Amino acid sequence: MRKTKKVFKTAAIGIMIASLLAACGGGGESAGGTSSGDDGKNQQKLVLKFANITKENSGLAQTAWKIGEELKAKTNGRITVQLFPGGQLGNETDMMQQLNTGSLDMAIITTAQLSSSSPAFGAWLMPFLVKDHKQAYELWTSPESMALFDTLTNDNVKGLGYASSGFRYFLATKPVTGIKDLENFKLRTTPSPTILDFLTSLKVSPTPMPLTEVYTALQTGVIGGVDIDTESVISEKLTEIAKNMTPSKHMYWAGGILINKDRWNGLSDEDKKLIEDAVDVAMKYNVEYVEKNEADLLANASTKFGLTTHQLTNKAEFEPYIKAVQDKWIAKAPEIGKFLEKAKEISKE
Repeated sequence: MRKTKKVFKTAAIGIMIASLLAACGGGGESAGGTSSGDDGKNQQKLVLKFANITKENSGLAQTAWKIGEELKAKTNGRITVQLFPGGQLGNETDMMQQLNTGSLDMAIITTAQLSSSSPAFGAWLMPFLVKDHKQAYELWTSPESMALFDTLTNDNVKGLGYASSGFRYFLATKPVTGIKDLENFKLRTTPSPTILDFLTSLKVSPTPMPLTEVYTALQTGVIGGVDIDTESVISEKLTEIAKNMTPSKHMYWAGGILINKDRWNGLSDEDKKLIEDAVDVAMKYNVEYVEKNEADLLANASTKFGLTTHQLTNKAEFEPYIKAVQDKWIAKAPEIGKFLEKAKEISKE
């Protein structure tokens, strides 16, 4: 009997020692993460909240989705992205505030909105920068374009790259083929100072308004046309009213891919590299996506949407106005000058 009790006592002591060793970190989970791999290293699970202003099937939203897909695939689901497209978290001013505080991890913010934080982003709002999507991609991946993010000194964000909704066209209730057609013309546009400077110099009557109000404004004659990206031409069903399209490509509509700086600084070098690689893949995907959508719009403009397509008959007449707005904004932000030199170099290739 004494022998049996001694055996039980010895076993109990052994169990207690094993428990103490486990409690001191002998295996299992780290704080906020789960163990992965046979080498016993713990990797923290990461969920990134990612927002943008455009609808789910848009180029910007699809770019965010692609980043999430890449991260999920490369990490076996350890890093995931929670998407909030279509302005679910508010307008872009709201999203910038959330990025700054860290309640939002990532977002794609249009350069028009970013120009309110730094005039240097007026660079992307200069007219007739590039001729096609290939040139646009080369420009936005250039050091001169990435340097624009360094001017966001009052924001707690880091820039990772760019995405696009494509070129901007004129869609109107009358044909637009040159400056004469734009004089005193009530044109809905984005209320960016850079864009307004260019359009007012052409004697346009710019009429900023939320995109949600444009359909009714066209219908009632409050405006006669819109300066708009190619995606929104279709998604907002504006072709039901405005039947004249001018694929002017007078501006390339881009957005910056941003991450909260505190979140970024808290990541391991490995995770930073994974996110950068995912952004690189997504940027290439974005270019192909918007290029295809634009080609479909042009190919089906007449048969599917009942549009009459017009062309600018004399692009040279815009040159003095382009130079004037460039000179004005280079004086405000010298980074724009370097950016425009790079754009000129690319457009000659």
